[in-house]
Amino acid sequence: MALASIATRLSNLQPSDVPGAVLNSGVLENPVVFGYTFESGIDPKSIPWGSLTHLLLAFFNVDAAGTVAPSSGNPGALISIAHKNGVKAIASIGGSGSGSTAIAMALGSNLTSAALVGSLVDNVKKYSLDGVDFDFEFPETTQQVQSLYNALNGTRSAFDATFGRGAKTLTMTLFSSKGQFGPNVPKMDARPFSDIVDYGLLMSYDYFGSFSPVSAPNSPFYDIPGYPGLSFTSSITAWLRSGWDAKKLVAGLPYYGRTATVQAQSLTGTQFMPNSGAAPPGGPISKISGAWTWTDLRDPTNGALRSPSVAQQGWQRHWDPTTETPWLLHNTSLTYIGYDDVDSLAIKANHIITRGLVGVMVWMVQYDYANELNTVVGNYTMACERIVKQLGSSQSSTAPELESLTDDDSSGSSDDELSSNDSKGTSFQNGVASQYSKASDVGGLLLSLLAYVLALALW
Repeated sequence: MALASIATRLSNLQPSDVPGAVLNSGVLENPVVFGYTFESGIDPKSIPWGSLTHLLLAFFNVDAAGTVAPSSGNPGALISIAHKNGVKAIASIGGSGSGSTAIAMALGSNLTSAALVGSLVDNVKKYSLDGVDFDFEFPETTQQVQSLYNALNGTRSAFDATFGRGAKTLTMTLFSSKGQFGPNVPKMDARPFSDIVDYGLLMSYDYFGSFSPVSAPNSPFYDIPGYPGLSFTSSITAWLRSGWDAKKLVAGLPYYGRTATVQAQSLTGTQFMPNSGAAPPGGPISKISGAWTWTDLRDPTNGALRSPSVAQQGWQRHWDPTTETPWLLHNTSLTYIGYDDVDSLAIKANHIITRGLVGVMVWMVQYDYANELNTVVGNYTMACERIVKQLGSSQSSTAPELESLTDDDSSGSSDDELSSNDSKGTSFQNGVASQYSKASDVGGLLLSLLAYVLALALW
């Protein structure tokens, strides 16, 4: 396939290219675009306001007692600009490392969990926020999954009681690529979580990097040989089969790539090379260890790309048809970068539409350069609008289940393999489903009541 045709495929997507179940579901009528940015220190001009529906501010701090506070002291100016541009501002808590450790501690008891919910309500009121994002990376035990469920249930109840039913947005990130809430917890029914939150934000990236034994894309579209289930398409399939509602599933698009230093003797012309273990250099602008943002890649002085698809001197750029992604290799340092560009993101956005998901999420919006990647996000939204307009009528709300759609992504994980993996958690799912119900009646109800009392006291 000629690369020039990839991006235009999204721009020219027609109703006939989309499965009937997706067209009838109405999911294309209100697509969402979530963009993460830092909670402080960001130039508002670096944010593509016209393409976003929601701006996620990462991260508000959480302490062990459940108290939430912005890291900068006052994010009000950025929130005000978001609202002036018609974009909802969402406070995100957690993230990798200490942020999620703090969430785990706050969820350790009903009292501190209720304090967390009450503090979230207080922050939403104080800063005129439009909602909260739970980015818990990640529950280590089934008890932590239960505690997370209780906290989400309590937050939903407190938001509805304080601001009106559905007035505030509640989201959570989906970390695992296998449809699990954590890599070390058994698979379970995701539907109870999907029913509580407005959206699940799938982290469909960070599959490979300097931490991997081989060099491979940050976000391969299809599975790479020998690593089933670690790809954009496989992750979507796994979460839908775990019970997550497609109308609430948002797939992540990375505006950055992951790096590795490969072994000299392994240069075979493919991107799958043994990792030498040496620390790769960070990007020239961001200085992020093990990653290059699109701004780094396109930096005119020290970047790796002279144009979106042409390498700078000293670098080789290749396109891998197995994973539908580009990759770079430096001739002397043997630095490998597996990343996404306009073409690979257009392929992913096209799949989001045809698979019937509700939207896209970007990590992070300020990593773009000259609005090059954000053009794809804009084309995604326009494609949804164009398809709905061409249909000429409102979508039916009684479509077949989107999970039943066949997926010919050739991801490397067969239906039998996925069914086999799912069956490993079947007996556990039955027990956990009843535990969710009991939690809502007992622990979850207590948490909701405690949170509501706290919210009223803070009003």
